[in-house]
Amino acid sequence: MADNLIEMDVVTANGSEIVVSESSNPDLYWGMRGAGQNFGIITKFRYRIFDYPNGQDIFHATYHFTEDKLEILFEHLNRLLDNGTLPRDVNAYAVLRLKPLISTRPVFVYHFYYFGTSEQALPYTQLILDLGPISISNASFPYKHVSHRSFQASVGDPTCAAGISTKTRFPVGLKTYNVSTNRKIYNLFVDMITTTPALATSFVQFEAFPMQAVKAVDPASTAYPHREDNILVAFSTQYILSAETVAAANKYGRLARQLFVEGAHPLRFNAYSNYANGDETLEQLYGYEPWRLEKLKMLKRKWDPERRFRFFNPIMDY
Repeated sequence: MADNLIEMDVVTANGSEIVVSESSNPDLYWGMRGAGQNFGIITKFRYRIFDYPNGQDIFHATYHFTEDKLEILFEHLNRLLDNGTLPRDVNAYAVLRLKPLISTRPVFVYHFYYFGTSEQALPYTQLILDLGPISISNASFPYKHVSHRSFQASVGDPTCAAGISTKTRFPVGLKTYNVSTNRKIYNLFVDMITTTPALATSFVQFEAFPMQAVKAVDPASTAYPHREDNILVAFSTQYILSAETVAAANKYGRLARQLFVEGAHPLRFNAYSNYANGDETLEQLYGYEPWRLEKLKMLKRKWDPERRFRFFNPIMDY
């Protein structure tokens, strides 16, 4: 999303309001697109937007898969994603979670989206049906309702309400799914919710999107560092706050993160900063290239020397 920011009005650490764009404060324009929480508060912005593909509506299908389908499900997803070349009209997103009305064991909820009609989506949906889901639902609706209709995650929905529960994520960027690793993650998730029932509403996210436009951008042109990743996974713990649940959430989240990293090819830990847990290194959050980190530190010294913006994944060691 940061790639489509054209111009921003930003309040900096000293209280000044400045315009940030390619031609105005271009150094900060680079930094705000990928590490903006370190430099200022955006009060207004101009954003590049696009027409809906294939009209206004999106087709959404939800499939539930039991654990015996794990291997064939992720082999299917690897073929579909094809090393970051998922077609632009398609999105494939899976979640591992408890669904008591469907199964006593955690299931994989596979969300499939197509920018078009159900008939146009049939070459893809038939492949999913052939995998043998235990339940199916589908609907078409305007794109702007995707968050609400798919995940109850729009403004006013319980997912976004304050004070209901605490969520902590442990994200890892991947190029492809390691199917054996995902089996280990499933077993770890079962162990977690069995030994700590207070974490039973937790879930594991397996996110993938068409990446062609992301990869077409010069990696050096913004502060966002992880353009080589095709997949975002996150072990996401959700709970009512207590010392016991915090300790268990951190224990299992870090174990899951280690499993994902150890199964990655190549083996490297990239963390998406918007999901980050807070214990990641600067390299894991903002990239391993020395020049990139030094540029970020230089911007921090220039625009926030007193480190006023230090709440969320701060650049601190300079």
